[in-house]
Amino acid sequence: MKIKKYKAPSMPEVMKQVRKDFGTDAVILQSRQVKSGGVLGFFKKNYIEVVAGYDPDPVKPAHKTAVKKEETVLKKESNQEDTGSTSISRSKEMEEVYKLLEAQNRQLKFKLTPEEQRIYDNLIGQEVLPDIALHLVTEGNKDAGSSEGDLIMTLQYNVDKQIERHLEGLQTGFTHQQKVIQFVGPTGVGKTTTIAKIAAQMQLTEKKNVALITLDTYRIAAVEQLKTYAKILHIPVEVAYTKKEYREYIEQLQDYDVILVDTAGRNYRDEMYVKDLADWINPDEVTNYLVLSMTSKPKDFLDIYGKFAAIGVDGLILTKLDETEQYGNILNVLSHYPDIRIGYMTNGQDVPEDMMHPTLDQLRQLITGGKQ
Repeated sequence: MKIKKYKAPSMPEVMKQVRKDFGTDAVILQSRQVKSGGVLGFFKKNYIEVVAGYDPDPVKPAHKTAVKKEETVLKKESNQEDTGSTSISRSKEMEEVYKLLEAQNRQLKFKLTPEEQRIYDNLIGQEVLPDIALHLVTEGNKDAGSSEGDLIMTLQYNVDKQIERHLEGLQTGFTHQQKVIQFVGPTGVGKTTTIAKIAAQMQLTEKKNVALITLDTYRIAAVEQLKTYAKILHIPVEVAYTKKEYREYIEQLQDYDVILVDTAGRNYRDEMYVKDLADWINPDEVTNYLVLSMTSKPKDFLDIYGKFAAIGVDGLILTKLDETEQYGNILNVLSHYPDIRIGYMTNGQDVPEDMMHPTLDQLRQLITGGKQ
């Protein structure tokens, strides 16, 4: 096999040289970004370095059927499938080459260094939105370029600092101005279990007199579940089927320190549901906590918050931290809604143990993939 090294300012220019020497039968053995040129070590430019090979006498297949040669370079038409019956799948080695070239194409698109690309990919892996991840990396690199030592560690440190600055405006801790606290949110996020945890915390730790009301009459299991928790904690629970009953129960329970309300989980895209929820009680008389699952997709997470913002969101409760390893949603929602508060985070089904007050350092470590 003939092997030769090529270098050019961009991947298309490198591939022109490869094709000129070896044609379309070339095999890309290695590809990386390097710096070259400059004066006295300064003003170096980025280049793409490729090691390519060509076997003028490849091993022929034993069977008589002609086998179509594998494509070895990325083409604009690569998204079109070959319908020929003689096509064969790429080898694992070629798959790795394609992945490498795709990564370098992304790197060239954003004009990121290899160190920047690595941290950018880590943030994307945490489901941080691309525009936010790119901003964090580029801002974090402003001071890293002049630093001595390990560039990747310096850049990671600077990006962590950028995340901390974003988190500085975040409010944490469960607080409320009104006696009535409503827990709203879509289906399946764990509202009922979360309410039980908070009720237990308030009664056992804060020594408050707590009462419960449920509006979730769509699911019989939800009513029975809340009644079971209320029985264990020896606190009253009322089931309101109408707006009138809801207001009557609030008046009847005025002697209690706090009234926790479990609302019905419905499709948040149903605008009538959100409007109807706002009509059940005067927004000035309640504190609304939106319960969201950390397993939600980033776009859904933001869409849900935007829908419920119409009725007024006083704080967030993030659930199911134990069911995911991606926590970029915290940074995503904060970037779009900088005045949010995170009251609690839950990380399991046990009542009341699996609930915690988040700190800014815990949130930073979650977003960057650090261990608690």
